[in-house]
Amino acid sequence: MAFKKRWLFVILAAILALSLLPACAVDKSAPAEPPMATPMPHSIPPIPPIPVNEISVGEAEQIVGVPLMPKYLPPGYEFRRGFMIGDGPPPHADLILYFSDEEITGEVKTAQDFASLTHDKIILNVGQVTKMPSPDFPDIRANQAEKWGCKAIDASEVQGHLPANTVSVVDINEVKAYLSVGETSYGLQWCWPGLIFYMSMLKELTVEEIMKIAESMK
Repeated sequence: MAFKKRWLFVILAAILALSLLPACAVDKSAPAEPPMATPMPHSIPPIPPIPVNEISVGEAEQIVGVPLMPKYLPPGYEFRRGFMIGDGPPPHADLILYFSDEEITGEVKTAQDFASLTHDKIILNVGQVTKMPSPDFPDIRANQAEKWGCKAIDASEVQGHLPANTVSVVDINEVKAYLSVGETSYGLQWCWPGLIFYMSMLKELTVEEIMKIAESMK
């Protein structure tokens, strides 16, 4: 369950804030701050659930106007389920597509329900935006990650099963992309005009697979 919740946090946070850094070593040179006494509020308003509508991959493609179904998937993998998060119509839609070699089960009515899904091995989150990040955001993020303790790997060395807490700037169809490696998964971020993509994949597959899937979308 903790793994599922971490997936949900990483995917949604990646679309909403590209400036977030991967989980790297903490900078131990910074002195610890003393705890601050914070007055307790009288009441904490509940967080309203974020509505989710289940859609097909064809419907998702109609919403953003570009192909989203990869032409390549690992053997046995196929599109299983897709969702539109929230009520934001174009150009502010957030979509999430699931691919796996197993059926993905679980009822999803709100974004909080994503943690209940089973066997979600490849996840593609697509966010429509009107303000694009800098074309060099992969380099910027890689430099930031290095400062926080991650190891930068040259793109020519990106192959096989990479160690955790490593990052790299790679090429996806002549577009710079940011590759980050966690304990159990890979994450790949890149942009097309008006769109931000975040793809995550379990490390039971090689890093070449996640890049090949992304490259086959265009």
